[in-house]
Amino acid sequence: MFRLVNLLVFITFLYSTVYAQSDDDFLSDFGGDDFEEIESELDIVTTNVVKEKFSDISIEKKQTNESFDWDAIFSQKLYYGLESPAVPFFRRAPGIEAIHSNINLGLNTKFAEVINFKFSGDVNWDWGYFESSKYSYGPTAADFKLRDLYIDFYPIDGLWLRVGNQIIARGESNLLISSDITNPRDLSTIGLQDLDEIRLNIPSILAGYNIGSLKQEIIVFLDEKRNKVARSGTAFDPEAAFLGASIITDVSPVQYNISFALRNKILLSGFELDLSLGEYNNKQLSTLSSSVSGNVTTLSTQQDRIAFLGLNGNIAISDFVLKFDTSHKKGKRFPYSNPLIGPWSKNEVSEFSLGADYSGLKDLNISIELASTYIHDHVAQMVNKQNEYGYSFRFDWRLYNDLLDISLQHANILGDNGSFSSVSAVYELSDSINIGSKFISFDSYSNSQQLYPYRHQDLIELTLDYYFN
Repeated sequence: MFRLVNLLVFITFLYSTVYAQSDDDFLSDFGGDDFEEIESELDIVTTNVVKEKFSDISIEKKQTNESFDWDAIFSQKLYYGLESPAVPFFRRAPGIEAIHSNINLGLNTKFAEVINFKFSGDVNWDWGYFESSKYSYGPTAADFKLRDLYIDFYPIDGLWLRVGNQIIARGESNLLISSDITNPRDLSTIGLQDLDEIRLNIPSILAGYNIGSLKQEIIVFLDEKRNKVARSGTAFDPEAAFLGASIITDVSPVQYNISFALRNKILLSGFELDLSLGEYNNKQLSTLSSSVSGNVTTLSTQQDRIAFLGLNGNIAISDFVLKFDTSHKKGKRFPYSNPLIGPWSKNEVSEFSLGADYSGLKDLNISIELASTYIHDHVAQMVNKQNEYGYSFRFDWRLYNDLLDISLQHANILGDNGSFSSVSAVYELSDSINIGSKFISFDSYSNSQQLYPYRHQDLIELTLDYYFN
């Protein structure tokens, strides 16, 4: 009863805070669970929502006789730009890029011993805006964004269902969207967030069942949502490459708003294999046609409908985990050297990645990945090369009795000589307070590279997290 009163008091505080700022609409990510993890989750009442949001490896859980458990976290972030970007960015000199606040609330509860219900959402607001190329104080309206809202249950023995707004993370690659095709991504802060933090929830139905040693999944999802991109003029404005040109984008509705994937998973002598196939809408727009009137270019765009066949797997050998992810896709469009010219070329593409994780050194984990793509029926006018390659490596240290986490990462963009590097540190001051910082640097030396517009957008991120409950 005391925990219920605590929850009601917190919700009342949250409600009053949001509506004190604005009457406008309210506001990135919880990792998806595999079938085996959900089976065990159904036997456990509580889930630590905060740890699930930040853990790359596992979800910590505890058993209790209570009927529900709630958690909340308040996060304060400050972004500081170290260089002097030019037009079309708002900031033109070193200084504050943004100050951002977030409250995440999560609720996990259980009914009738076989049904779990989960809710989570974010309230976001900014503390300023740009005026005459300088950051000025002025809190914005709070914005609420729903994340998780789903139930999972066993209707009959051997069949498990999860229905609602959720994330379904699959595949083994961090560089490619090879088999991990369900959820769109938050690309508004390139390189500042890990993959587990950028997937966006969408309405989905996930059914899992076993046939002998074969585990099967059927995934059906509402597939209209696109990748989230940064606002115009901010540090990661996706239209920065056009240098402020006047562009109007006319977006046509998707041809089919329902997508699906079938997944078959089998374990062979410690080697886990996952075969999947399906159809989905690409999470970014492709140009179908363009027209020019004066200095204004109008683009007619639509999301591609892509059919895919994928195979991924992993095996643990001593202190190594070896993994791969490959797929063949049909229906994807690729831009020409001038991306404003349409229609883009529609080609089949084959993708492959190979990675390894090593944990044999005390307090240190090392991850490496190599990736490549091959575009079939390639033509010279396309901006993408027929064969493209990329790589990434990452070092993670846990020090001082796991109170300090340090990460170092470098990634070379697929098919591009542009790259970014980052180093971050998070320190646990107490059970309730974490402080952290992250530095990211973009390296690009040619205007043909994807990261070239952001070559002067090196940033420092400072964070403060306070955990409730």
